[in-house]
Amino acid sequence: MEINDVNWLPHLKNAVPITGFGKKLSMYTIALEGWRRGLKLKFYTIDNPENKLKIRYSLSTEDREHKFESSKGDKTTELAYEICDNKFLTKEYLSKAGVPTPEGKRFSEETQDEEIINYANTLGFPLVLKPTNANGGKGVFSDIHSIESFKDALNYVRYELNYMEVIVETYVAGNEYRVVVVDNKVVGALNRVPANVTGNGTDTIRQLIRKKNSVRKGNPHLKSRNIKIDKPVTELLKANGYSLDSIPKEGEEIPLRLTSNLSTGGDSVDLTDVLSPELKKIAIDGTKAIPGLTVSGMDMIVNDKNNSGVIIEANTRPGLGGHLFPVQGKPRDIPKDIIDFYFPETKNIKRSSLYFDFNSILEPLQNRTADTVEVSPVSQGEIFAKKYIVSGKVQNVGYKVWIKRQALLRRMHGFAEDIEDGSISIVVAGTDENAINEFKNVCLEGNPKSEVSNVTEEPWDAPLKIGFEINKKRSTEEIEQLELDNIQMEKELHFYKKRYGQIKTSRFWRSTAPFRYVIDKVKNFIRSLKIT
Repeated sequence: MEINDVNWLPHLKNAVPITGFGKKLSMYTIALEGWRRGLKLKFYTIDNPENKLKIRYSLSTEDREHKFESSKGDKTTELAYEICDNKFLTKEYLSKAGVPTPEGKRFSEETQDEEIINYANTLGFPLVLKPTNANGGKGVFSDIHSIESFKDALNYVRYELNYMEVIVETYVAGNEYRVVVVDNKVVGALNRVPANVTGNGTDTIRQLIRKKNSVRKGNPHLKSRNIKIDKPVTELLKANGYSLDSIPKEGEEIPLRLTSNLSTGGDSVDLTDVLSPELKKIAIDGTKAIPGLTVSGMDMIVNDKNNSGVIIEANTRPGLGGHLFPVQGKPRDIPKDIIDFYFPETKNIKRSSLYFDFNSILEPLQNRTADTVEVSPVSQGEIFAKKYIVSGKVQNVGYKVWIKRQALLRRMHGFAEDIEDGSISIVVAGTDENAINEFKNVCLEGNPKSEVSNVTEEPWDAPLKIGFEINKKRSTEEIEQLELDNIQMEKELHFYKKRYGQIKTSRFWRSTAPFRYVIDKVKNFIRSLKIT
């Protein structure tokens, strides 16, 4: 599947900083939506035994506050989280409510491999093997067709990944959908296509993966979700008669994984408008079946021919990035739906076009120089904006610094940046429309060292960051050098990953897996004694 250009929601275009890409997209976009409506926004860290940095945020009015972890707010209970965090418990609750799930069984840490293998033979192939408590598709093996492949997968999950508690269930053929439910309403549906590349007749599969990863970096959701070359990828290629050095034909689509998690290189295709009422009902019923679950991401295997589906996983913190920035299809504004649910009184408030400096918010939290950061409230009232192009002797004479001071004195937001023809582009925004229009005269005036010959104006309707910045544009040579440096770094990373893979697949590494598992258990036990 080819990746289309990113289709941005207008109010998010240029409003998502690099620090908000990837795993922070849900947190940033929900927080931004609430802040833009005038809610009080606060980011903070929480203590935990592992001393890992965990950032949370809260949104509040004068009379109440709601706390969030990514897309999960405090209206979703801890019981719901505990159920969804355990795939077997999820299966039990769904089955009791009559919600369709695949047939299968859970096996505890104490269960011997032989018992699991015997059950697999009894249940019949093809099968799925997965840990009960892993996320992001980690350790999930789908469409296992032989007992030999099952044994290899079991050894890998239990002794390489150290997930001793597993589920074995019937493999259900079909497309994998992620359906997001907010307050018992379906607000987004994706077909999550497993990682793949499309041949061009000249590049190897390894080269196609590298090129597709490069394109994915332009998508805020997929930037850090590269297609990784690991054991499941190489085994699937081998099963289909390919290797990483094979050259697929023009237009030939090569599957790289059977599981369709976006975090492992999958593609997202929006299907919200065409999702059938029957499938919507399964997702809503699945959400209702789990006590205290108010916002959910239901993973379903769907048979499009007979319009049926089964739920394979329920999530309390559904990632919103795939819905906001699908590879194909219409983006869905789920942050708006979540804020509508938590703060219904703000539904009719017009969102501001401004956004805050997320990097400056995260930095003191990440450096642990602060445990709480409150974001300055957004300017109240409608925001007006204009773009001015200033020509003349204006570059390298202190003009941009001077214009920044003038904008800040007038409580305006925006930026100034050089244009290659020697002029300067200035964008200003604020709540005083007259002041924005009159800023053209300020641009004409200029500082003592400048000589302004002309100022033209253009409308501006894109989001702007609060404050005023002087943007530095990189030269073509600088950009080319950065791209070359990036390619070199990727080559070095590939070399070390390959070497690491060779070590992990060696006979010595496999034979010592049980010993490493025991050692890890002892280490965890000693660590727990130190904590207590």
